[in-house]
Formats: sequence, C-alpha cells, structure tokens
Amino acid sequence: MTLTAILATAALGIARLASAQNIIGNCTWQNGFMEDSFLGMYCNNDNWVEYSYDWTWLDTNICLTNYDGKLRPYDGGGYWSTCGNCYVRPSPVDFVMYCDCLNHNGYFTPTTYDLNTLVYNRNGTLGCFEYLGNKTRKGPF
Repeated sequence: MTLTAILATAALGIARLASAQNIIGNCTWQNGFMEDSFLGMYCNNDNWVEYSYDWTWLDTNICLTNYDGKLRPYDGGGYWSTCGNCYVRPSPVDFVMYCDCLNHNGYFTPTTYDLNTLVYNRNGTLGCFEYLGNKTRKGPF
C-alpha cells in the first residue's frame, strides 16, 4: 500500500470518528432499553435545522463477545448465544449493560459492560465498529 493510500485511509477513519458521537451526550439515554440483544433509544440526528431525534435500534450481538463469562468488545460479537437476562441501567456518566454469561466452568456469572465506551450515535443511528443499526422517525414512545 502506498503512503498516499495509507494517509487517505487514516483520514477516512478520523472523519468517521469525528462524525460519531457518544450515546450519553447525544441520545435520550433515560429511555434506552434492551429487547433481547437489541438496544433501542432516541438519538439526535445531524439535521441542526430541525434538531430532532430519531428512533434507532442496534443489535449489540455484533458488538460484544462473551470471554469466559465477561462481556468484551469484539468486531462480529456473538455473546448472545451464551448470555441472557441482559438489561441496561443508564446514568448521566455511563450506559451499563448487565448480563449473565456462561464461563469456562459452565456456570452463569453476572457481568457488565459500559456501552457508552463502544456504541456511538452517527446521525441518529446507533453503531459499533463499522456496523450501523436502523432508524425511524418514531419509536415505541
């Protein structure tokens, strides 16, 4: 790969990160909830003229994996087949997901992960890594 191609790829990655925003500061985290492995909430879009929120869903199964009973970020994920009882407890400083996940001994153990460190809002759509969820103008409330 040439230096020009490397620099162009790096610039594109920086631009994507710059347009992505955390969920605590740019989504209505108070109304965020889990349905199976799907995280849903209203997030601000980039249309500053209307300054409105869109309803968005993200399958967190593509963002996280179960590593010996602990949730860890992983591109491609796969935690949902070995974890259950997942829910979120958001606050103004973090957006913690709680689950029970199988460990190497075959027992379910409680684990947590702060989704605000992994999940982002891009123009009203939740995402992680290079994945984006979906969005609509109106959600369940």
